[in-house]
Amino acid sequence: MGEIDDNPALQARDFYHHGVITKLFPSNSTGIVRTESGRELPFSYEFVILCGEAKTVQDLKEGEPVGYDLGWTSSGLKITKIKTYPSYSAEVGPSSLKGQGS
Repeated sequence: MGEIDDNPALQARDFYHHGVITKLFPSNSTGIVRTESGRELPFSYEFVILCGEAKTVQDLKEGEPVGYDLGWTSSGLKITKIKTYPSYSAEVGPSSLKGQGS
């Protein structure tokens, strides 16, 4: 289906749900993550906790695979935590991802 489904290194690396950032809206400080099942879940720059490679919301990129956690808010189910991963390329293969902590 997508990069996450085709890449075992991204699937089994941690206990987060996995998805892809599909839209970023800097003007209203929000974004959308598409889940593995195809559902689109929103997040707010102001209320999301970042971990992993991205240190600020400006480091997030559309099309980037991420791990995420969910929480209930007054406006429904939203992403509360986003984990970004090292860039996956020919230079950084699955063998170099093994042994990295969460």
